[in-house]
Amino acid sequence: MARSFDTLDLVAAHRRLLDLFEERPHLGARASGIEAFQTYHQRAVFRLTWDGRPAIAKLIWHAQKARAVSGQTGALKQLAEALEGRPAHVPDVLHIAPKAGFFVISFVEGLSGLEHLREGRMAEVIEAGRLWLSEATRTTRAQRPFPMARFTQKLDSCAGGPAQDVVERTRTLLAHAPETLTIAAGHGDYWPGNLILSPDGPTAIDLSGHRDIPLIEDITRFSRGVSEHSEAGLTEAITAPLLSLLPEDEARQSFDLFYGLALAQKIHASGGIGYAHERARFLSL
Repeated sequence: MARSFDTLDLVAAHRRLLDLFEERPHLGARASGIEAFQTYHQRAVFRLTWDGRPAIAKLIWHAQKARAVSGQTGALKQLAEALEGRPAHVPDVLHIAPKAGFFVISFVEGLSGLEHLREGRMAEVIEAGRLWLSEATRTTRAQRPFPMARFTQKLDSCAGGPAQDVVERTRTLLAHAPETLTIAAGHGDYWPGNLILSPDGPTAIDLSGHRDIPLIEDITRFSRGVSEHSEAGLTEAITAPLLSLLPEDEARQSFDLFYGLALAQKIHASGGIGYAHERARFLSL
């Protein structure tokens, strides 16, 4: 997902939040030290102090803002309860205003997995990624039939363009698709930038609002995110720890399928720009 750090975008986002606080002074009274640091797809993220403690706020202004706020905060609360007492975490939800498209969560101390990767600590990031996903999905895993129609539909949406060769290769792999997939209440946008590493365990941020997704989707997205910072590309050192969360047959049969779909979607969205190394590796499978 493209994120903007353009000064004009950030100023406009900051103004939106101040307008909200003027309309709802009871909210503005609780906030100080507001700094907009990211905007994307009619959303903005802020650092601020909320009720005297460091926090992160998100403001959403698209047509489905109430649903987005309720979905994301609901996912956080669900996982916070499931992870209580475990060595993996999510931020605390401090305030929710769905109709305003606004919510506040606790600030998480530590460096993101992306920052650790840039400093060469790949093994640490992989283990943190495996640990969080293991703990977050431990009690919600279930087996469901492979969603062939849905998967094929997603592939078809990338066909006829710059990702055609990746689409065709993925279609050939469908002949060996597993009969079932492990479904769990995972993350939904699980990549190293959404994982904070700290001494008391990894904390995942920016959860997708929808629940019950194939566990292999989170595993694939995280693996791709790590491999982008590895000179060796995608190797078993990256995939094996994460795939250990799945039954052996499912791991072997599903990873390349979901990797191919994710790659096709990326190439299609970029208009064919980039991903040459990944494409070459995948087509040689």
